Amino acid sequence: MAGQAKKVWENPIAKEHMVGLGIGIIATAIFCFGYPGWFMSRSAAADHRKADGDKIRAEYCLASYLSSGVSAADAAKVRSKGGGEQAEIFVNAGHAPDVDAGRACGRALDQLSTEAQIDGAIKSAMAAAEARTARIAAAKESGSKKN
Repeated sequence: MAGQAKKVWENPIAKEHMVGLGIGIIATAIFCFGYPGWFMSRSAAADHRKADGDKIRAEYCLASYLSSGVSAADAAKVRSKGGGEQAEIFVNAGHAPDVDAGRACGRALDQLSTEAQIDGAIKSAMAAAEARTARIAAAKESGSKKN
């Protein structure tokens, strides 16, 4: 009995166990709190990038549509239609490459609320088209000259 009383209780947890526990807690925190946030921010960035691309395509689509010789009354008729019908009109006329761009173009057209705004947009689109045509002609002319 005397030998048993001398044995002192020993802690089964060693320093290595505590280091492993700490590393596990840190790794779990990084993965559980970091990965979903990174994943969500990446998908949000992709959505933001797509929205910016749609906005740029809508500007070109609307400029193409308005510079194609439409009147303010025709544009107002298209503006009064639903988004799907507007998208079909823009895609079938060749102003939008796909239905999503056509819908974005329709939303941009919907922002022009009065015929005066539509007339102003048509005039600026026509002026931009004429300037672009002039620049292209000047580039062709300067490119055909011999040095």
